[in-house]
Amino acid sequence: MDYATFLETIRQALQTRLGEDLQLVIRPVPKNNGVLMDGLSIQSSDSSLAPTVYLNPYYTLYRDGMSTEAICSDILGLFQSSLPSDPFHEKDLNNFHDMKSRIMMRLIHTDSNQELLQSIPHVPYLDLSIVFYLFLDRTSSGQMTSLIHKDLQERWKAETSELLRLALRNTPREYPDELKSMSEVMKDIARQNLGSDYNEDTLDLLLEEEANFSPLYVLSNSSGIYGACCMLYKNTLKNFADSLGYDLIIIPSSIHEVLLAPDNNNMSFEYLNSIVMNINQSEVPKEDRLSDHIYLYTRADDRIRIIQS
Repeated sequence: MDYATFLETIRQALQTRLGEDLQLVIRPVPKNNGVLMDGLSIQSSDSSLAPTVYLNPYYTLYRDGMSTEAICSDILGLFQSSLPSDPFHEKDLNNFHDMKSRIMMRLIHTDSNQELLQSIPHVPYLDLSIVFYLFLDRTSSGQMTSLIHKDLQERWKAETSELLRLALRNTPREYPDELKSMSEVMKDIARQNLGSDYNEDTLDLLLEEEANFSPLYVLSNSSGIYGACCMLYKNTLKNFADSLGYDLIIIPSSIHEVLLAPDNNNMSFEYLNSIVMNINQSEVPKEDRLSDHIYLYTRADDRIRIIQS
């Protein structure tokens, strides 16, 4: 079964299970860096919003042997667990006053998102863009958000500067930053995957070399999603840099997190830029890439600069 047939087969099978009272729509959804995903939404007549499940990964599972029946059951389970506790209606979204506390921000790469940026309000920042979205709900399967487009901004009669002000206030409150050393992150991963075989003393020995080089720290938010924007939080970089006594090298791991290292002259900027570019091309999915080069936060003027080779 080819991909187009697969999409229609899944849609029809789900429609049969759910009945005609619900509307099932598959549409291309633009994601970060020009990536298009095929999103399936199941919408009822009493709600203008519907959770979206992306079908692209399911085609891979189908080709690996997963049946269409199992795929449909999995999708239905995702929808049921992601239903908002307090469904939104169109009139709610159009009320700017009620939506003010839900306006959040993300960071994306400007040049890689030219088409998307034409349709959404944004603020240029270095080679990146600050974009805005609504936080709608948290469910057992994740969170429900909606990117803010210009048509909604126009209905609100809201300036982009006002969206930025609100997002800078709201995002740290709803998604507080989390800063961990790389060794802490690796210990967490090992603890989750090794279970009773986890031995912290052994892992400490393996990680000891990090302390002799430039230690790395992971900056993200409490959800681990779109956490790179934490580098914009007021005083987050400043306080950390002051605690180390060094300026900070910012390595854009992905849109979800950045790595921080003290600028103690142990690391070559040119080498780090080449590493970032190579890892982006070979390891990071296109939709998760933030930038191909590093940044430098300087304590003297509390600023972030691009560091290019």
